[in-house]
Amino acid sequence: MNNKAPRDEILETAADWCDRLEVLTLAERRELNAWIAANPEHARAYDRLRRTMLDVALLEAAADLPAEEVRKAKFQPGKWFARGFALKASWGVLVGAVAAICAALYIQFSVPVAQTPAAPTEQILATATGQRSSTTLADQSVVYLNADTRIAVTYSNHARLLNLSRGEAIFQVTKDKTRPFRVMTDSATVTAVGTRFGVDRVGDAVEVRVYEGTVKVESKGKDPRAVTRGQWLLLDPKRGVSIGTFAPEAYPNWRDGWLEADRMPLAYVIARLNRYSDDKIEIADHSLVNVELSGRFRLDNTDGTLQQISALLDVDAVKLDHAVLLRRRHE
Repeated sequence: MNNKAPRDEILETAADWCDRLEVLTLAERRELNAWIAANPEHARAYDRLRRTMLDVALLEAAADLPAEEVRKAKFQPGKWFARGFALKASWGVLVGAVAAICAALYIQFSVPVAQTPAAPTEQILATATGQRSSTTLADQSVVYLNADTRIAVTYSNHARLLNLSRGEAIFQVTKDKTRPFRVMTDSATVTAVGTRFGVDRVGDAVEVRVYEGTVKVESKGKDPRAVTRGQWLLLDPKRGVSIGTFAPEAYPNWRDGWLEADRMPLAYVIARLNRYSDDKIEIADHSLVNVELSGRFRLDNTDGTLQQISALLDVDAVKLDHAVLLRRRHE
C-alpha cells in the first residue's frame, strides 16, 4: 500500500527525471516533456529541484551534515543524487545531504510563494495550403512557416520545444544557453542555441538546412551529427542519410517562392508542390517516384511548374476533378 502524499510522489518523480536527464533517450525526453506539461505542480517541482541541484553552496553545506540526520528527514535517501556527491562525500554524508536537501525542498514546495514558475503552455502555429506566415515567439525567436505546416510550441523554464508535425519552417533562434531550442519530428530532434536553420518534413524523410551557426541532429539508431552553416542533412528511412553543401546567402528557398532542385527525387518535388496546390498531385506511375529532377521551379505557380516537369521528364500531367496524375508519356 502506498502511503506517500501526492506531493512526495511528485518530488520523487521529479528527482528521478533530474538524475537521468543527461542520459535520456529521445522517447524518454518526450515522456518527460509530457509529464511536465500535465500538471503545474510537476513543472514547479522539476524547476525547483533543478535549481537546487545547481546550487553549489547549498550542496556543500548539506554535505557537512551527519548521516544521523536521515532519521529526522521526511524523505528516505534515493539513488538519484548519488552521482552529484559520489566524488566528494562518503555514503553516510551522502545520505544525510540527500535527505536534508529533499526536506528543504519539500518545505519550499509546500509553502505558496508569490512568484511560482508558470506551467508550460502549448501554442499552435499553422498555415493552410498556399499560405506562408511568420511568428515571433515569447523569447523573440522567429518562426517562418511554409505552406501547409503545423508546429506545437511549448516553452518552459528549462527548455524550448517545437513539435513539427507536418510541413517546413525556418527558425531564427534567440540565444539562451539555459533553455535549449529543440525542433522535434517523429524521427529526429534538432537542437540549437542561437542560429538560423530550416527543418522540412517530406513524407517520412526529414531535411535540415543550416543558414547560420550549428545545430545537433539526433535520430534513433544513429550517432548525433553536427550540421553547420552551409550544410544540409537528409534523413530518409528508405534512402539512408545524405549530406551536402549550399550557399546560404544565395540559396533561393521557399520564402522567395522558389524550389531549388538538385537531383531531387520526383517524390520530394511533388510533396513540396502539394503545399501550394488545391488539386492534389499524385505520381501514378511508381517507376517515376525516384527519378531525379534538377532545376528551379515556382512554388506558387503549380500549373507552370507541372508543365516544366512534363517537358523535362517526358511525362503527362492528367487533370481530374480534384487531382493531377503524373504518368509516363506513351507514344
